[in-house]
Amino acid sequence: MLACLRPGTTEATMAQFASSRVSLAAVMEAGLSAAQAAEIALQAGFALAESHAAGRIHGDLTADSILLDFSSGNVHARIEALGEETPAPARLEHIAPEVRSGSAPSVTADIYAFGRILERLRAAAGFDAATNATWEAAIHRALDPVPEKRFPTIRTMLRAMGLTEATASLEGAGRPARETETRQWGNFQLLQRLGSGSFGEVYRAWDPVLEREVALKLLKPHGLELDEQYAAIVAEARAIARVRHPNIISVYGVDRREGRVGFWSDYVRGQTLDDFVATHGPCTAIQAAEMAADLCDALTAVHQAGLLHRDIKANNAMRADGGRVLLMDFGLSQELRFAGGFAGTPPYMAPELHAGLAASVQTDIYAMGVLLLFLCTGGYPLRESGQSGREIELPPAVSVALQQVVRKATSPDPQHRYPSAANMGSALREAAMGESLRATIPGGIRGSDDRNRRKPWAPLLAVLLVVLGAGGLFWPRIAKQMRAMRAGTTRAAYEDYLAAEEALRRFDKPGSTENAIRLYQKTLDESPNFALAQAGLARADWRMYADTTDKKWADNANHNAAGAYANDPDNALVQMTVGMIHVAQGKDALGLDELERAGRLDPNSADIHAELAEAYRRQNRLTEAKAQLQIAIDLAPEDWRFPFWLGALQIDTGDYKSAEDALKLALEKTPDNARVHYNLGLIHNRQGRPDKARQDFERALQYDPHYVRSANALGNLMVSQGRYDEAIPMFKRAADAQPQDWKFRGSLADACRKAGKSDEAAANYRKAVELANLQLKTTPEEPFLVSRLGKFYASLHDAGHALPLMRKSLRLAPHDPQVIERVAESYEILGDRTQAVTLMTKALQLGFPPQEAGKEPDLKALRRDPHAPQQIREAATAGKN
Repeated sequence: MLACLRPGTTEATMAQFASSRVSLAAVMEAGLSAAQAAEIALQAGFALAESHAAGRIHGDLTADSILLDFSSGNVHARIEALGEETPAPARLEHIAPEVRSGSAPSVTADIYAFGRILERLRAAAGFDAATNATWEAAIHRALDPVPEKRFPTIRTMLRAMGLTEATASLEGAGRPARETETRQWGNFQLLQRLGSGSFGEVYRAWDPVLEREVALKLLKPHGLELDEQYAAIVAEARAIARVRHPNIISVYGVDRREGRVGFWSDYVRGQTLDDFVATHGPCTAIQAAEMAADLCDALTAVHQAGLLHRDIKANNAMRADGGRVLLMDFGLSQELRFAGGFAGTPPYMAPELHAGLAASVQTDIYAMGVLLLFLCTGGYPLRESGQSGREIELPPAVSVALQQVVRKATSPDPQHRYPSAANMGSALREAAMGESLRATIPGGIRGSDDRNRRKPWAPLLAVLLVVLGAGGLFWPRIAKQMRAMRAGTTRAAYEDYLAAEEALRRFDKPGSTENAIRLYQKTLDESPNFALAQAGLARADWRMYADTTDKKWADNANHNAAGAYANDPDNALVQMTVGMIHVAQGKDALGLDELERAGRLDPNSADIHAELAEAYRRQNRLTEAKAQLQIAIDLAPEDWRFPFWLGALQIDTGDYKSAEDALKLALEKTPDNARVHYNLGLIHNRQGRPDKARQDFERALQYDPHYVRSANALGNLMVSQGRYDEAIPMFKRAADAQPQDWKFRGSLADACRKAGKSDEAAANYRKAVELANLQLKTTPEEPFLVSRLGKFYASLHDAGHALPLMRKSLRLAPHDPQVIERVAESYEILGDRTQAVTLMTKALQLGFPPQEAGKEPDLKALRRDPHAPQQIREAATAGKN
């Protein structure tokens, strides 16, 4: 039954409309509700917009030209008489003034005619006052006698009227809900329909497993068997998954649920380039070149994966809110070797495709050239029939440099186009550089536009003459200015940011982290929304927190990381910072996911690879962690941090020789580095070289007296030798220097207990428990903290608090030998020898050094037990000798 007619329409008329196509004029005569009018306007607008996107102008549009089909229960619109040589005579009122004056039909002329149709549609519907005012304003603009003042596209007009595919619906008209408007797919909650095509629908959805929004694409039923549908969508998902690139959205999964198949991927907020240009107007030459260059990078990755995209267009590319440009919709992608068949969108299709030849790398490059032209002008090249072998006519609005790129990319002869997307991307970046230089030089050097078109090299040559003539003195300033502009800040703020980054890289030097914080803050005073500086400040805050355990620094880090993410969520370093903090807080899965996304955004960042290593280390994926650190070293061979962190990882795994080699490499770059000397002391102590270890720790204190971990380490060295009374002053030095540090207070308590000073031990354990519980609010999933806090309670003989924490730490780190050994000690202190032996055995199997267990005073009685692991009984004997 036809749902779009008002109650009171005769059954005969309804039956007639429901079984055939009917003109919009006839439907309006029958009368419409407000919801029905909105849906029909939307569907008719989409049909006209698709015609324009395909390069077809109607020129004779009336309500009789729009045919509506209700046979499926939903309304579908079709534009009649498009492109016909002898269209039916139109009513005079529908013809735009410029066409009446002899100008050729155009998109804006069709928009004028569509405005006349919407006038009648509005009159036929019963809108409320607000909707009526919205429509009236849009219609008024569409009917402006000056073409340039009308909407640039039909889609822009629909948005101005509040009509989008995600919001318009005929539900209010009483028809049954569409099958595709379900709010659930499996355990995914469908939040909003973002768009649909002939093959599928895309939703913004909530993934309860990953606890985040995703983009979910569901295949529309087309009479295919479920297995065939599943195979089709798996092929598309695999096409995307094969391409790993920061300008291509990543796929998370694919499945079939509730009779439908779909896949889900990263959800990115932003606009398609079609919508971006409609909203903001044509791009500047620099914007267009940079966007297209990023898309060429993505297309290069597609081609290198052995695929063709085959449907590059403005609606299949997106600009994320943070500025990143993404290539989307691989529904037409095919293997290079199986590239036959007709596919694509007409204005983007190369001449050879119109002639029936197969798609190729060069047809994708042609489409990229058309997209570049669209970014520059907001329009498409329209070819007369039979003229597809001619070059595209370029309007004067396109800069000279980009005209050359467009002409080469869209050459009628595929052999004359760029040989690869990478070549085209390089040409675009050269063009962007030239445009940036033009923007930085005095106006008198540029010359007139006419001269520049005749001699496109003239402005660039003039700049180079100035720069070279001055001995290149201006080039560093110009280059830095350009980097600052691309980063979204001023040159002065960018210089402070770079200085802050350098200071933070030397966090080992006394006062360097504090100086970095000051410089980041100075940068943000100049440029408050500079996301890179916010992220850097968050990392510096977290470094202070790691060194002091003062919670205020953790709060500052969380606040600044959130600010950076709000300003630029698609920036690789911002993503890295958020992921780094989540990993440090014990949110390993979430942090790793964020770090891997950062790695896709910037595969060549040594810092990201190093943070990935830490995330892998915490999951006991030690081989992957080492590989990531080696990549970081290869990418930044002069940076001391990466061999330093590699050495720390190798210490934990007992590979002391390799660790010493890595730390010596770090020491070559920073001979005065207290932290490197401290870690070398740890190695020498574990190798049974206490005198060498003592020298390392003392040297570390000499280079940085405030790095009291070295004092704490000297105390531990004395404890291992049974010199408890000498160790206590060293622990007090560390605890007094950093009174909020629970670790130092706990070490002092351990020494007092082992020295037999039970009252002092209990007082210090209680203080350590208080401080550690404060820390637990910030990092509740940190295995080291949880296991140490459990041992503090065990040392106070408080099994009620100790045991839950001990069990929790084992759940958090089931394969971490350090954590397992610490829990074994706790069970031994509580008198549970069976559990202590079981866990000690497991820790040794996972790589805990036997010599360490052989020296631990809390395990002295266990080592005499005949059920104790043979390695530590041997180690204890060897230690006595």
